[in-house]
Amino acid sequence: MDLNLVHIVFDVCTGTGSSALLLPHLLDTVRKFGNYFKSVSCCQGNNPCHFCSNLTEFCPYRLVFSQSLSSDPDVVRRHQKPPLPFTFKINLADQSDSCIEIAIVIAGNAIQHVSLFLRAIKLMLYSVSEHMATDIAVAGTWCLDYQGVRHEFSEASGQLLLLSGLEILQAPQHSDAVKIHLDSPLRLLCGGSVSHSFNFVDLLRSQLRRCSSLFAYYGEGELELDFVYLSREAEKVTFLENDFSFMKPHWVQRKSMAGITGVGEFTGLADGMLPLLMLGSYFNAGKGAAYGMGVYRLEAILTG
Repeated sequence: MDLNLVHIVFDVCTGTGSSALLLPHLLDTVRKFGNYFKSVSCCQGNNPCHFCSNLTEFCPYRLVFSQSLSSDPDVVRRHQKPPLPFTFKINLADQSDSCIEIAIVIAGNAIQHVSLFLRAIKLMLYSVSEHMATDIAVAGTWCLDYQGVRHEFSEASGQLLLLSGLEILQAPQHSDAVKIHLDSPLRLLCGGSVSHSFNFVDLLRSQLRRCSSLFAYYGEGELELDFVYLSREAEKVTFLENDFSFMKPHWVQRKSMAGITGVGEFTGLADGMLPLLMLGSYFNAGKGAAYGMGVYRLEAILTG
């Protein structure tokens, strides 16, 4: 059973001369992406969804945003409410440049509506442009392969580069040590509240739940992983370096978007953990993951 995904990147340039001015507006506006998607996909205008006569399976907005529970009670028991089938990533690295990299990963059956995603993103950027009173333009659109290499993409050609979730999980790469870079605030729940310190066990278990739920709801079936083994072995993973901190970065406007950022190195990873975290990195982690929170990168550390 597989889960297909596409990784699309946009080079977005602003007339302000610095992406630092664009970031706060973009991070705030992306949280309203559902409104832009509905604007380009709904045939009922601004009418509430409960007045719509369209069947659920024919409505792109409902397919992407409803997060409807499965009719299978076993799936609901194991996965509960599904995550959204897309994830935004915003490159926050070089804010002195006039361009910024915005990416979206779309998973499973939501890929059939990729043209609506592209139109909604353009509408979202137009809204940001109006709010900032400056020109914002998409300088290029690309599909990324497994190695992160860019391949030019145009809506006219419609040639998407499909990636396989199973291929990512079954990659031969293994290392018992890894460096994790948190590129945007990570907000993982622990005991009902947001954790202020990084815990490898919390991250791994969160990604087990997130990835398995995406497979079950948007892919071709259940993800076959030894959940008990991986969860237990995660408790044996130890820090080599801990440079994480809980903070509200200067480009974040809301206190509710504060989270853990920084870098850490870990050792003692069991087989299967690195591929799982690699797959999970496509979908971010924690609260607000779909809208650019919890972006992380992995760097395998070769030992011995």
